[in-house]
Amino acid sequence: MIKYLKKRKGPFFIALIYVSIGTLSVCSIYPDDPLYSDWATVGLAFTFPVTIVSFGYRYAQGDLLYPVFIIQAIMFVLTFFVLISILKTTHKK
Repeated sequence: MIKYLKKRKGPFFIALIYVSIGTLSVCSIYPDDPLYSDWATVGLAFTFPVTIVSFGYRYAQGDLLYPVFIIQAIMFVLTFFVLISILKTTHKK
């Protein structure tokens, strides 16, 4: 069981950092946001695969942020499982 968890530690932290950067970027799009700056567009471009749905929601409904966090939590889980499967297939070869 411990070996199983050690194998998943790398993909977990990679997915956590990647999705966190995307979440912070999506929450900093509008000029009214506290962390608004030009870096948000760079962050969105870097994390495009995991922020496209959140960006679409935020573009349509700019007021509420909690749905963005829910969407990004789902994207974190999906990214985590994709990374596990990618690393599993490359580890077998």
